Amino acid sequence: MSVDVRPVATPEELAEWVRLPRQHVYPAASPWVPPLDRDVARLLDRGANPFFHYGEATAFLARGAAGRPLGRILAQVYHRHNERHGERTAFFGLFECQDNPEAASALIRAADRAGAAWGCDTLRGPYNMTAMQEMGILVDGFQHRPAVDQTYTPPYYPRLLEGAGLAAVFPHTTYRLDDVDTVDLGGLLGEPHRILTAERRLRIRGARMRHFDRELEILRTLLNESFAELSHFVPLTSEELAFQVGAYRAFLDPGLLLVAEMDGVPRGFVLAVPDFNPLLKRLNGGIAASQSLQMVPAVARWLWRRDACLIIQGVERRLQGQGIMRVLHARLIRNLRRARYRSLSVTWIEEANRRSAASIEALGARPCHRLVLYEAPIASLT
Repeated sequence: MSVDVRPVATPEELAEWVRLPRQHVYPAASPWVPPLDRDVARLLDRGANPFFHYGEATAFLARGAAGRPLGRILAQVYHRHNERHGERTAFFGLFECQDNPEAASALIRAADRAGAAWGCDTLRGPYNMTAMQEMGILVDGFQHRPAVDQTYTPPYYPRLLEGAGLAAVFPHTTYRLDDVDTVDLGGLLGEPHRILTAERRLRIRGARMRHFDRELEILRTLLNESFAELSHFVPLTSEELAFQVGAYRAFLDPGLLLVAEMDGVPRGFVLAVPDFNPLLKRLNGGIAASQSLQMVPAVARWLWRRDACLIIQGVERRLQGQGIMRVLHARLIRNLRRARYRSLSVTWIEEANRRSAASIEALGARPCHRLVLYEAPIASLT
């Protein structure tokens, strides 16, 4: 089969690139949840996405016979990553492809050539578009539906990427607590945790939504400090965090965004959101005017399900291991129960980060999805 891969050049091609996964890759019965088309297009909007202040990206579309779309990829370079980690790495993301080895290899080669043109020596991905957004390829747990901000990909993707010359790296895992009522809060908190709270040195508070921008800056400062030593991490700018959280703002529950203050100073946080993926599944990529009345029962069912997803958490490095995260988790579980949420999913944790994994496992959460990244030296794929 002849495969033609070219950069997306017109608004019509961009619309085709955005719609490709749900039209040509994932059947309706798949657990995959289509993001809103406008949110995907917004990622590539150079005027809206602050990624483009520090990076470059090119979208490619693969076509087969008669111009039929077969797959897509985004080749990108994020200069802040390379400066921080001393690398010359190009990334690929938003990769979606039919079970077609020739098309997958052609897309990877297009990203490889773009990376070479940017002066890079390694290709790694998928990142959509940085390590603080959706990333990875699913290798285990295909039977489990993804929660919001979790990646789901077809079982054949590892074979396609390995066949294109890439090797798996950076294993990471999502978690799920099926029933928040099963958490033993008495067993979760020991004497050191009770002392922390009894002396009123440690105080857990909910988000002050009337001062959302100020709260977001507190979260960003804590996130950057607590994640500073993790691999792949690049400190977020204010603009980047606002761009990413902005998609969730309408869904935020102040009882699920918690800040831990020690002697009045913010030292840790958790950010969870209601899992609105069942609603996105119903919307199938967009909201048309004719769907407005049909959305009412969909929203009602989504609210009734009351599942939540822990997006991110952190404690200042010098205070890690002192019990602050346990206290935050205990308050989060109490708030979930009070609001009648039934489950809690957790976005990915690097398998090498045993401290974070242990804090989630202490709640009784089980591994759900296992994912990996793929990489290869540039020019080895041509």
